[in-house]
Parts: sequence; C-alpha cells; structure tokens
Amino acid sequence: MYKPLTQARCKSNPITRPSAHSLDLDTAPVAKDRPFNGFRVAKSLSAKTVADDVRNQVQNYEMKMIRSRARREKDQINFVRQIESIVCDLVHRELTKPGAWVAITFSKVLLGQKNRYRAKVLSENLPVLVQHMATPEMEFVEIIKGARNPFDPSLSRQTVIRAGKRLRDRIEEYGLTLDDLGLDQTQELIILKDTKQDLWDNGKWLQYQDTSQTIRYRQELTHINDWLEQADLEFIPYGVTSTKFDTSDRRLRRYFNDNSFEHGGRLFGGFWQNMKKDMRKDIVIDGMDTVTLDYGQMIARVLYGHAGKPFEFQDAYSVPGLEGCRSGVKKVFSAMLYSQSPLKRMPQGCRELFPQKFTYTDVAEKIIQHHRQVADLLHAGIGPALTYQESNILISVLTKLIDLGITALPLHDAVIVAEEHEEQTRSIMLSVFREVAGIEAVISSE
Repeated sequence: MYKPLTQARCKSNPITRPSAHSLDLDTAPVAKDRPFNGFRVAKSLSAKTVADDVRNQVQNYEMKMIRSRARREKDQINFVRQIESIVCDLVHRELTKPGAWVAITFSKVLLGQKNRYRAKVLSENLPVLVQHMATPEMEFVEIIKGARNPFDPSLSRQTVIRAGKRLRDRIEEYGLTLDDLGLDQTQELIILKDTKQDLWDNGKWLQYQDTSQTIRYRQELTHINDWLEQADLEFIPYGVTSTKFDTSDRRLRRYFNDNSFEHGGRLFGGFWQNMKKDMRKDIVIDGMDTVTLDYGQMIARVLYGHAGKPFEFQDAYSVPGLEGCRSGVKKVFSAMLYSQSPLKRMPQGCRELFPQKFTYTDVAEKIIQHHRQVADLLHAGIGPALTYQESNILISVLTKLIDLGITALPLHDAVIVAEEHEEQTRSIMLSVFREVAGIEAVISSE
C-alpha cells in the first residue's frame, strides 16, 4: 500500500520511512503538496475510535513526558478537535495518494491571525502538537520541517506531514475508507478575492463583514450542499483506471473576485470538477447513467443579453478571415472581455492557435468587426460581471432542480444529471437563462 520515497522525490539518496520524529530538509519532496485541511472530521464510529485512540495516547505521553497538569476545559476541547482533524486529514491523504505529503504552516504569525477562512484547529499551539504526534514514542505523524530562503524564495520549503507508521497500521486494522471521513460545517463557503495584480497572482483572499447579500449567498449554497451531501453518487469506471476520486467530496464553495460580490461567483469543489471530461461519463446518480448538459457559447450570449442586442450567430467564434482558428478566437474573445484596455500581444497560450502572419491586432480587429454590435464592451473589463451572471444562472438552475428532487452536479457552464432527467433539466436551464440573461440559450448534451 505504501510507496516509499524514491530518488526522484528526494535530493539525497533513496530512503525508507524513518522512525525519527522529523526528517532532514534535503529529503523534502519537490512536487507541490496539497494543503492541510483542518475541517476534516471523523464521520463513522471506526474513524472516531481511531481518533480517540490517538488522542488518548498523545495525552498520556504529554502527561508523562511534558505536561504537569491537565488542559483547561476550553483548551481540551480544541485539543480533541485538533487531534481528530490531523488524524482524519492524514488518513484521507494516505487513502487517496499513499505516501503523499500534506503541506502545513508552522508560522506563529499566520496561525495567530484571525481569518474567517481558516479552521479553528489552526491555532498557535498546533506545531507543538504535531511534533508530539511525530515523536519516536508516538509515530502517528512524519514531518519534514520547512525552511525559508530569503535570498531565493523558490528554494524555500513549507513544512509537510504525512501518516506515520502507527497511524497507517490503524488504517489497515480498522479498514478505514473515504466513507469514514467527512467535513465539519464551519468551513466558509463564500470566498472574496482581491484583484489580481498580474498573470501569476491568484488573488488574495479578503476578510469581509457579512451583509444581507453574503448571508443569502451562503444560505443558497448551504441548501445546495446539504442536498448533495445526501445524494446517491458513485463513480464506476468502465475501463481500468488507477485514478482515485473521493466521491464524498461534494462541498461547493463560491468564489468572488476583484473585491466585489458582483464579480465572478463561480462554484468550485466537488470530486467531479477535477475529472477529465471523458471520465465524467462514469459518474452514476441514483443508480443511473448520466449526461452532461452544456450551455453553448455561454459568455458570448450573456454579453449580448447584457447589451440588449440580438444574438444572430450560429457560432459566435466562427469569425470571417479566421476560419479554422475557432479555439483561438474563443480564447482571445474571452481575454478581450476581461481586459480593460486593448492588449498589446496574444494572450498566453493563443499564439500557436493562429497562423504566424496574424498579430493580436489583426485578430482583435476581425473579432470586433464580427461583433460590432457589442464592440464597445470589448476591452472594457466587463468579463467578471458577465461571469457573475453565469454563476447566478447555475445557482438558480441547481435550486430549481432540487425543488423537483433532481440531483445536478455543476460545472462552470454545465450540469451533470441522470439521463432520466435530461429533458426536464434542459427545459429548466433554458427558462432560467432566458429569465436571468434576457436572451435564448442553446444547450448541447454529452
């Protein structure tokens, strides 16, 4: 089950799992590790039993070796929750990617800050607790301690952890699976991001005060997540695949951009969103095969609806003079919607999609001419507002389907539903689009 470190993952010689409580930084994995999820909880009796066992052993170790008195009641409650989250998240990582690491911050500055997005278990005392769990006497956790390189940030390494030998033994002993794990309900569902400064900026997550608007967003998404939580979902691949998906990973979060709750708003999360297109066909809902219903040319249609102009194209991305370059036109068109001024060169990944003789200006002029009815909205930074409309359409579709008892898994411009509900879902998608965007939609199925 476990894959030991190999030379490809280390800077030093190949090693096996050590029993020491931490490893040398030179063995740090170079691949990006997923962040620690402090919202992970035990859902089954088996998982709770394992978490309680680890907690009791760590507590006894501390009283014998370190502590002179028991924790205060409030601190004990947090201690119990911290142990549970560490155990459950490392079990989750071991089950989904055996031997893989989880990145975790040990920065007291970060852990001491108030943050609506961070799990409460991420407090200043967490690093000490993790290291206690990693001692040779405990062996529930393995650590590679990180280090910051002030001269070359690319060489900095964050602390990473993974399941230790005794925790792996309990995974096997209790036959733990992903169904034994869950997420608590305190995780923030509404994310507000700052404006991106450049291509490599992901947008800082901003703190905000709740308003009637954000409360409504959260209530809508909680309603959708509660429905998905109890839905009958399976992934049954027809072919042989080594890829694992956690079908209990269903929680959606809504991301807003540019420090505005009317920019963006797309839904992220759910195991199906990370799947390749052809693998989504193997999702089963309510014991039935599924179909993906996709809004065609969604952002272009939303743009025309916003402008109050008729959409008279068979294909918005088939531009005269750029025949055979549809995928490139689609990318450039999207870039033009998000840009607040004319671009000086091709957007990233677009150059190879056009003949070398075409400059960005050539392509942009042809697109503007083709879409002259909305030309004043190109290079005007309207993209985030259009995406907000798209996201509202998806939220409304999901809510109406739930009212009818239909489970739908959202993508950015599509939903996955059981084949039995295809026509009913199509009808709702068309009516919602007309209501929100003020224009007719076209829907394809896969």
